Amino acid sequence: MFKKIIFSLLVICAGNSFAQEDSHEKPFYKKRRPGIMRFYTLNAPTETSAEKFDRFNTSFHFDSWLGDVNSVKTKFYSIGHGINVMFDIPFSKTSRFGIGIGFGYTHYSIRHDGTLNVQSSASPEEQKFTKLEVQTVEDRWINRTAFNNIEIPFEFRIRSQKERPKFKFYPGFKVGYTVGKFHKWKVGYQKYVNYNFLDVNPLHYGPTIRLGMNNIMLFGYYDLAMLLENENSSKLNVFSVGISIGWF
Repeated sequence: MFKKIIFSLLVICAGNSFAQEDSHEKPFYKKRRPGIMRFYTLNAPTETSAEKFDRFNTSFHFDSWLGDVNSVKTKFYSIGHGINVMFDIPFSKTSRFGIGIGFGYTHYSIRHDGTLNVQSSASPEEQKFTKLEVQTVEDRWINRTAFNNIEIPFEFRIRSQKERPKFKFYPGFKVGYTVGKFHKWKVGYQKYVNYNFLDVNPLHYGPTIRLGMNNIMLFGYYDLAMLLENENSSKLNVFSVGISIGWF
């Protein structure tokens, strides 16, 4: 009888020990396996590897412009989006500091009540320039100006060592090139698209910031380059504020 009781106690203790062992979360280097998309690594991390974060992120942001807006108002649903694939490079395995650099694409979409009018200067060369003005001729129920940029983002990354919640502060900078642009509007059932932006500056650059906890961060960007490059055109700078989501 005594032997049966001892045997039962041993079985219970062994079961509890296995249960406790299984309940412990595995270190990240044991959980993660190679995979370009899901884990974004070609080699499985080891015990000496630094944990990586925010290597693929998307953003959704309110877009508008500052400068010579000439009373043109931006709609609150002026929403653009972006995608970044970045290399996360911690300074060491235990460091709270690092950098991030990669490639990105951003669609800037500004919905407003204005129009971009192409005009000619009085000079003999008849130089063309663009003015942003309030649109009063037509009843436009869709009216937006959009730009598609390919970009190179860079960030200085600061984050807490604590796993959850993990505080993140990413000041940075990005350089972009405009590969597509259009102004689209609708009057009744008729749709119009204008691709003829004569003096849009294709090169854009400016500071960025991401600040948040875990995978959700606030996002901001201000374009230091003028949207229109002719000296007689409206002086406009694009800015964005929104949310950035880091997937892995």
